[in-house]
Amino acid sequence: MRIKRYVVENIREAMSMIKRDLGENAVILSTRKIRKGGLFGIGGKVYFEITAAAEDVREEKRENVETYKLQEVLVKNRLLGDDKNSELEEIKRTVNEIKQLLVVEKVKTLPEGLSRISYGLERQGVMEGIKVKILDFLRLKYGDFDSSSQNSFQVLSEYLASFIKTNVPEIQGKVLFLGTTGVGKTTTLAKIAAKLKIEKRKKVAILTLDTYRVAATEQLKTYAEIMDIPMKIAYTPREAEYEVIALEGYDVILMDTAGRSHQNEIQMNEVRALVEAVKPNVSFLVIPMNYRTEDVEKIVEKFSVAKPTHLILTKMDETNCFGMFLNITEISKLPIAFVTNGQRVPDDIFEANPIELGRVVASEVLRYARSG
Repeated sequence: MRIKRYVVENIREAMSMIKRDLGENAVILSTRKIRKGGLFGIGGKVYFEITAAAEDVREEKRENVETYKLQEVLVKNRLLGDDKNSELEEIKRTVNEIKQLLVVEKVKTLPEGLSRISYGLERQGVMEGIKVKILDFLRLKYGDFDSSSQNSFQVLSEYLASFIKTNVPEIQGKVLFLGTTGVGKTTTLAKIAAKLKIEKRKKVAILTLDTYRVAATEQLKTYAEIMDIPMKIAYTPREAEYEVIALEGYDVILMDTAGRSHQNEIQMNEVRALVEAVKPNVSFLVIPMNYRTEDVEKIVEKFSVAKPTHLILTKMDETNCFGMFLNITEISKLPIAFVTNGQRVPDDIFEANPIELGRVVASEVLRYARSG
């Protein structure tokens, strides 16, 4: 790891120097104000002392592996968590295994048409519990299901839509964007900011708390300048609270946050502290479509400390598996507000609609069913 310290007059100067010396993937470790000059600590000029670091990729991977191995040993020795939690997890695993066996036995008895639909649902990553409900509905209503029939698409898409929960909130006041690293929070925020200003004529401001990644701050600053939207930076929840008060004259304050690992309890506590400080009106949990269902379940569970109100699903263009539209409602009990399908600002984003999303999934399920 390379670590450098800078003493500068303003944050903009520091960002430029860090980016030049350590690269776009540098992170800021600490920031504090210091006073230089004057007499006996009186007077003088205020400067910023900023410490930044750049991680060696190979070293980071090695440390992650070693950390994982250490955690594994601790778990085996019952030093992480207590026995009750371990027993509860074991019970949950057993119940899930039994459910899986029952599902397998039920699928074995499916007629030809429904067996094809089952295959299509599997290829789309639809969770077992939802898949069984869909197959049971089709079997009770039709006995079997002909995926090549003229009305098969309409029947299937309408029923799939019943599993999808959507809601587009009124974006007003303080709006927070949450999620893990690399899920597209910053780009999504910029898309929504542009639409609010251009289409709805809102008075918009941006507040970023993603001070860990220099590249993210620079990216958001560029977007803000292009859209002629003021952007502020906060380094702590307390600073964010003050900045929000200073921006209270704006219709909407869009707040970007640093990517947080759902497996890091300290970082999750930081997220909770931020939410308590700024008290957002709307909180979007941003989740990419190309994540595994198991990972999404863990992310949703850990980010529940931040009490998100809505979901934004990103990177639809980077996957051919759309079962997440059905799964996410079951996993999170939260509505999908927006879906993004590309990097263009502000074009590649649309409001979630259960009928349209149901059609997307049904189309792919039938494609596999007809070819399987």
